[in-house]
Amino acid sequence: MAQDRISVLLETVTRLYRKQSLPYLENLLNKTSENDLTLLFRMMRDEESVRILPLLPRAKAARILRSLSVNQKAKIISLSEVRDLMPTLEEFPAEELSLLLGHIDKAKHGQIQAILNMRQRPVNLVDDRMMGKSEVDPEASMGSDMDLGYSDEVGENTGGSSTTKHALLNQEKVQMLQESIERLFAKKATRTLQNIFARVYPVDLAGALEILPEEDVPEIFWLIPGNDQKARVLGELNEQLQEAIVSAARPETLLPILERLAPDRRTDLFSHLDKDVAESLINQLDQETKTEVENLLKYPPESAGGIMTSQFFALPEDTLVSEAIAAVRTLPAYEMVFYLYVVDESGRLTGVSSLRQLLLAHPNKPLREMMNTRVVQIYTHTPQSDVVEMVRHYRLLGVPVVDEMGVMVGLVTVDDLFPIFEDEVTEDMLKMAGAHHDEIEADSSLPIVRIRLPWLLLVFLGGVIGVSIYHYFQKEVMEMITLIFFLPVVTALAGNVGNQSATVVVRGLSTGEMKANEFWKILLREVGAGALLGLLSGILLGLTAWLMFRNLDLVQVVATAATLTVTLGSLIATTIPLILVRKGGDPTSLTGPMLTTTIDVAGIASYFLIAKFFID
Repeated sequence: MAQDRISVLLETVTRLYRKQSLPYLENLLNKTSENDLTLLFRMMRDEESVRILPLLPRAKAARILRSLSVNQKAKIISLSEVRDLMPTLEEFPAEELSLLLGHIDKAKHGQIQAILNMRQRPVNLVDDRMMGKSEVDPEASMGSDMDLGYSDEVGENTGGSSTTKHALLNQEKVQMLQESIERLFAKKATRTLQNIFARVYPVDLAGALEILPEEDVPEIFWLIPGNDQKARVLGELNEQLQEAIVSAARPETLLPILERLAPDRRTDLFSHLDKDVAESLINQLDQETKTEVENLLKYPPESAGGIMTSQFFALPEDTLVSEAIAAVRTLPAYEMVFYLYVVDESGRLTGVSSLRQLLLAHPNKPLREMMNTRVVQIYTHTPQSDVVEMVRHYRLLGVPVVDEMGVMVGLVTVDDLFPIFEDEVTEDMLKMAGAHHDEIEADSSLPIVRIRLPWLLLVFLGGVIGVSIYHYFQKEVMEMITLIFFLPVVTALAGNVGNQSATVVVRGLSTGEMKANEFWKILLREVGAGALLGLLSGILLGLTAWLMFRNLDLVQVVATAATLTVTLGSLIATTIPLILVRKGGDPTSLTGPMLTTTIDVAGIASYFLIAKFFID
């Protein structure tokens, strides 16, 4: 009787899978007892088991797989795609999994072991809202086709939206997620997609959506369960996808999501939407949210007011510690609560306390008696770059923002500054290479040519000056023609050492690790290093000249020229950024083309001057 029942079940499961009726198949598998499923997989061919097993909840799939024979388990693992099987294998006890992997081929064993070593389960450190929990039913989030190794207690990365960020932090994970979404969306496996979306980091889901075909993203986005989860993902997407989702949505379905966005994320979204669309949506928000958005939009985007959130935790000075602790326990899920700010009756910021200090203080003590009155604060008009420097200098997690009257109006958190940190570093790197950020976003070659042409002309001018120097010293060149052979080596050595010195000095000055008032200390250190490297280069190049030409005069010229030219390159590369900083300039404005051209011209001139000296 049982055999007949399992045979019918096997036939039904096989038929539903062949028809790609995955929702019906998942429903059938979920209703089938675990004993029957175990018998089913023992009767099923390995090729069919590989396709059906990932449709089960991961814990149940693991128990069923463990109940099979060692040979059958090894065959299923060998035939399966690693990304489909990983959620199931992660449920295995470590020792049992290790023994099982010993029965499969080394290549797949290595892939599985590498992914297991890479994945670490995150720890829930802050409140539920910060850690990315959504309002979906926990039971609905169990048992997805592709769990990707996430747990329900995942954390939300609250950094700014950036495809680069997703690629750097979780490239493999995001790629696997994108492939699973694309495959399941093509199969219309809505239920499975929703189960996956309920269990992944919003920032990873946003990263996967950003590499999917743009025309599919709005439809996929609305499969995300719960408005809270939708809001978090929307806040992490790039501007182009945000606009695509907003333009394709009805206002009545979009407004609940916009109202759940963090104030600063919501303001950023409205700031880059079409003006008419933004005004229409803002006018439909509830009055409190509308006022909040309008207040934040009045600040310049590049100021502290433009990146701050209006959600912060502040209490009056006369609040007792016990009352403050009670307030923390009932606090809404604000973006970040690591500091308690204290204000007077007019709302002016007067002090700050960490939560640790609050918990250790006497319960009946008012906040004014235990707060720290030395508050690091910024004004709404403070430039973003100054905010970044302040957070970097004081190692803060958040900085309060006040208006001209000292009234606290917002909070800039360190996660709001991540994109600015990245942009500053990128800008410095591009500037030193003689490039510009617009080149990354250029749609055609013409804007790139327009940006790079001035530097090309500078290099061309340097080359013309170099040719003129050749012409001026043509007599010496003709008398010792072998000088020409070593000139490229000498200028290359000088340029390399000069670029290294410039990079170290510019970066040190930019980060504050080097000070402009240490001019002579930095100069002597770098030029000393350049002189030693130049001496070593001169000895090696002189030895090479002797072995090739057996000409002592040539050895003297080449060795001396290499030593002095490399030293000169280090001197030029170190001096220019130091002078720029002392004059109030930006050291990163010393670009690669400018530095290389200057060192090349100076190197050619010094090389031939030394040659002329020895020849005369």
